[in-house]
Amino acid sequence: MTVKELQERLFELDIPHYYYNICGTCEDEEQRICLVSENGKWLVYYSEDGERLEVSEYLDESEACADCLSRLAE
Repeated sequence: MTVKELQERLFELDIPHYYYNICGTCEDEEQRICLVSENGKWLVYYSEDGERLEVSEYLDESEACADCLSRLAE
């Protein structure tokens, strides 16, 4: 799954856009699931009060997208 496919799937599932931030900075985001690409890795984490919590790192975009989807579709 690519980031574009993930975004399409989240739209199909009617998950509000304010629950997540995909490929943004998430620096000042509050209470969102974030998916970002940094330094050749994909990171998926929960952002709260500017802190990164429950961080998972992936080398593969597809694995990161699957993790992000599973966190949002709970």
